[in-house]
Amino acid sequence: MTRNLLSFILLLGLLGNLSCGTKPESVSQNSNEITTDKTLDGFFRELEEKEMFSGAVAVKKNGKILLKKGYGKANFQFDKDFKANTPMEVASVSKQFTAAAIVLLEQQSKLNIEDNVQTYLDDFPYSEITIKHLLTHTSGLVNYASHFRKNWDTTKVAYNKDIISYFKTEKPDLESVPGEKYSYSNSGYVVLAEIIARVSGEQLDEFLHKNIFQPADMRSSAFYERDTIWKMKNYAPAYMLDLKTCAYTKPENLPGKYYYTFLSGRLGPGRLSSSINDLVKWDSILNTNAIFSEKSKQKIFQVYKPEKDSSDYGFGWHIYNDDSLGKVVYHTGSWAGNLTSIKRYIDDKSLIVVLNNRYNTAYLKDIRKQVEGYLKGQTLEVPKQKIEHLLQKEICNLNKENLYSWYESIADEAEISLEALADLEKEYLEIDEPRKANLAKDLSSFITNSN
Repeated sequence: MTRNLLSFILLLGLLGNLSCGTKPESVSQNSNEITTDKTLDGFFRELEEKEMFSGAVAVKKNGKILLKKGYGKANFQFDKDFKANTPMEVASVSKQFTAAAIVLLEQQSKLNIEDNVQTYLDDFPYSEITIKHLLTHTSGLVNYASHFRKNWDTTKVAYNKDIISYFKTEKPDLESVPGEKYSYSNSGYVVLAEIIARVSGEQLDEFLHKNIFQPADMRSSAFYERDTIWKMKNYAPAYMLDLKTCAYTKPENLPGKYYYTFLSGRLGPGRLSSSINDLVKWDSILNTNAIFSEKSKQKIFQVYKPEKDSSDYGFGWHIYNDDSLGKVVYHTGSWAGNLTSIKRYIDDKSLIVVLNNRYNTAYLKDIRKQVEGYLKGQTLEVPKQKIEHLLQKEICNLNKENLYSWYESIADEAEISLEALADLEKEYLEIDEPRKANLAKDLSSFITNSN
């Protein structure tokens, strides 16, 4: 039997497991949703009811799916609910796929991660930077975004070719000697995408589709133009709260946020759209050798320490060891209202994926902490609603006459932070909303005097 035929048979077996699942997980093909743990489902239902979460979640324990389900509204314009197969942009969670493409090319003997970038991009102006530096955020490249926000023609979308051109023509000084310090770098992952294109002859999106998404049956995973997602009925664009209107809107409609449009064209550091369904399949792929060899996975999930700094980063993943769950790899993302997180417990074969598409009602950090505790046997507790988030949504209906009675009606259920209220007051002043700023200030004084 040839190696190719054997690989094909192994991949067919994997995809069969992905599509069939175990008996407790069988669901109708229409929903693709799995609810085998009522406690987890109840936790997220309550979060949805309190408008603390809108998105999709997947949780696995010891390889078994406990929950794979959507909650809340995915798309306001088309009145679509979140489902397990609803795609949304996953922001910096995209980086693990870019890194995986590089490692796959090395596995295919088409590049070496120890090579200098100039081996593959001969006109790249920094001779000392290697592919490994780019993967591990130790290249020293400056952040391209600050330059483009100041100097770019905002009527045009900036693509990778424009970002690469900036580095070639402007040649900005490196922030540090390559390999010496860790500094999270979107710029580095743009360069990685260009290396993939040069070596494979395919753009990153094409390469991932052919080599990962299609073999893994990840049907919701793709890269879209920013203006396209608002026309897609079964897509979950993200929304942010407009502090002036107290309503959710497109993030780029907010003051100072138009860069979400003109910086949306980059491939490598972000822009991938995916679904809970697909990210569960991605986890399953990484638990086998169907696409990546054991050697390749060891490279991906290994911390690379810079020479003069600390780091917990591998190739597209943060990495640490948990006392009770063993080796953990994770990544988060935040872009244009999206908040995303994927956390894999390699030794325990557990998984937590959370996708959230309403930025200003996001309690993602608290939610992740609760779910992780639940996997360790702890009780789930719905976090308290934050006073600043409650006020942001209600303040358009408040005045000095009803402010205090409103507060007393929600005080017992709210997490009170005078610092957060002071920050909110400043935000209102910055957008020329003095009435709302005064209400935030008055509420802060009332709370202080009440205590």
